[in-house]
Amino acid sequence: MAKTVIKQRGTLIKERQQGSNSIDNLKINYTIQESLEIFLKAKVAEGLRDSTLVEYNRHISYLTDYLTVHHPSFNYVDDLTPSLIRSYITYLKSQKAYAGDEQREKNTTLSVNTINIRLRTLRTMCKFWFEEGLTSNNPMKNIKNLKLDAEEEVKGFSDEEVTMILNYFNERNYGEWRDKLLVLLLLDTGMRINEATSIQIPNMDFKESSIFIPPEINKNRKGRHIPLSRDVMRELGRLHNECIGYFGDHETLFMNAYGEPLTGDTIRRRLNKVGTALGIPKVHPHRFRHTFIRNYILNGGDLFTLQKIVDHSNITTTRKYIQLDDIHIKDQHNKFSPVRKYMKRSK
Repeated sequence: MAKTVIKQRGTLIKERQQGSNSIDNLKINYTIQESLEIFLKAKVAEGLRDSTLVEYNRHISYLTDYLTVHHPSFNYVDDLTPSLIRSYITYLKSQKAYAGDEQREKNTTLSVNTINIRLRTLRTMCKFWFEEGLTSNNPMKNIKNLKLDAEEEVKGFSDEEVTMILNYFNERNYGEWRDKLLVLLLLDTGMRINEATSIQIPNMDFKESSIFIPPEINKNRKGRHIPLSRDVMRELGRLHNECIGYFGDHETLFMNAYGEPLTGDTIRRRLNKVGTALGIPKVHPHRFRHTFIRNYILNGGDLFTLQKIVDHSNITTTRKYIQLDDIHIKDQHNKFSPVRKYMKRSK
């Protein structure tokens, strides 16, 4: 029997035999872009935040850029294979960090952690496409993340580095004063940078010295109160009053020089310049979070309270953040070793 081919939207093709009540062969081919749109619509229905959707879109663009240049004959998402994905991983391992971004471009290659984040996104998409019937297989099923060497783990700043960074800022300049207060806030609370830049004045309790992070901002979708040191809270109050004089009444705590809300990307770029000027590598907001977590434990804080402050859903995650170098280990040993007690008793 002859077959009839019906084209839909240019890329969707159905084949059926004439004279038959059933479709013998059904093949619907989706491009990556079409597959991405279907995936994103599903995630919108699930209630994912806009920022997460943007990240999905950005990460898949890295793959499509690679395919366009290195596999120009690639057409449909069902053509993805484990072999092709492994070639993509090899390509990522040779790429320069922030390539194409003139302000952030580095001569170093992408970190293992960055590559694993992109693989995690692709793994989520491939699983969805397979379960929804968009692909005939899941090419990411047996693809594992790259192993992360211990030395690649980003540690917190040393006390000397923190002092250098804080002393760098010229408090007579509004932008640098604001940046310094933001750094102090991160060191005092371990906040994520997007939480810090999104702080609204109505959510600040100056009397109780705490800040409320609403569910729509919080990564784990649960609102939480974060305690602040009173000295830091007082300085933030000064910043707010200063901004009122320049920009009038407003609700956002951290503003740029134009009276607009400060963004996480802006502060990342500014801190990167600070690190370059001081010769300190990897000066970025998340390292202050690492520093807070480590120092909180070293100063005698308990792990479970820390978990609540920094909003880790799993305490195992909190443990991973606590990176102690040889100096810290030695200091803690000298402070807490019980041998002195026994030696005194033996005299």
